[in-house]
Amino acid sequence: MEITRGLRLLGLGYRGRKVQIGSTNIEHKLKKSRGRLLLLAKDSGTNTKKKLREMCSNNNIACLEWGTKEEFTRIFPRETTAVLIMDSDLAKPFLDGKGRVLND
Repeated sequence: MEITRGLRLLGLGYRGRKVQIGSTNIEHKLKKSRGRLLLLAKDSGTNTKKKLREMCSNNNIACLEWGTKEEFTRIFPRETTAVLIMDSDLAKPFLDGKGRVLND
């Protein structure tokens, strides 16, 4: 997906409370198997990536490396390395028709 279109969608989702940011919020939602798609910044730390990917695979939630911390910071009020999309309709542009992650 084109980065500018994706960032616009995430901004709208955040204002509509369909997107979670912040590692504590995201970990809490992943433990309860909530969420449809986790977007990890490409430049986030390896330990963060490993921990969140493992939580996603354990709870059957799709995970994708997409965007950078700087791009996320432009649309969210604080710096974040991960974004959890809660709404399946908002996650569709990032996924193919069968719920699999699209390639960048």
